[in-house]
Amino acid sequence: MKFSSIFSLAGLVSQVSAITWNVSVGKNGLTFEPNEIRAGAGDIIQFIFWPRNHSVVAGEFTRPCIPRLTGGSGPPQLFRVQINNSEPFVFYCSQNNGQHCKNGMFGIINPGVTGIATLSSYRNLAAGAGNATSPRVPPFGGQIRQNPNTSVPPSSSTATTSSSATSTVLTSTSTITSGTSTSVTTITSTSTSSTSTGTGNAAARTGAPVAGLVVAGAAAMLFV
Repeated sequence: MKFSSIFSLAGLVSQVSAITWNVSVGKNGLTFEPNEIRAGAGDIIQFIFWPRNHSVVAGEFTRPCIPRLTGGSGPPQLFRVQINNSEPFVFYCSQNNGQHCKNGMFGIINPGVTGIATLSSYRNLAAGAGNATSPRVPPFGGQIRQNPNTSVPPSSSTATTSSSATSTVLTSTSTITSGTSTSVTTITSTSTSSTSTGTGNAAARTGAPVAGLVVAGAAAMLFV
């Protein structure tokens, strides 16, 4: 099954008929709420991270807790992606301290009624899975915005978050070309507790893992 056009980067422009689906990540334990979404083309999926160590990773139905493709991530922000069709799509948390995916922290966009693209099928496979796998490249495939669960004022293009006297500024630019995937992402991390700065995936770490979500055949997860 091809997922090359599940998400669209067409500016994430609001449409009259589009619905924004808010998904809470880790608000009440090892859960995505809701963990089933029936979204239409043009709808927005908005992952809202709560102050725990969680991630959102694009997965495969036949290989639980493993990324669909190599994917990236960023600091704890709010991640928005636009749905481009009605194909089923699974996502999970890759945090292994507590075996989050294995213990039920996953969800499906446009699940099937029966068969492999259902929560029950994925749950059965995940129960026997080993450690979850995290992508290791920068984020792309959507918009990163300020998380409303932080005290920092919101921004639509650059997000800043504070945790234990450490702040991270993330600027993401993504280009997805039909048939091929090109990701250009710059992550600059500045720590107020030290003077280190950097560019790339490693620089985005502020004491928390990094993750993402899938777009145009390539995974781009948002880890926190």
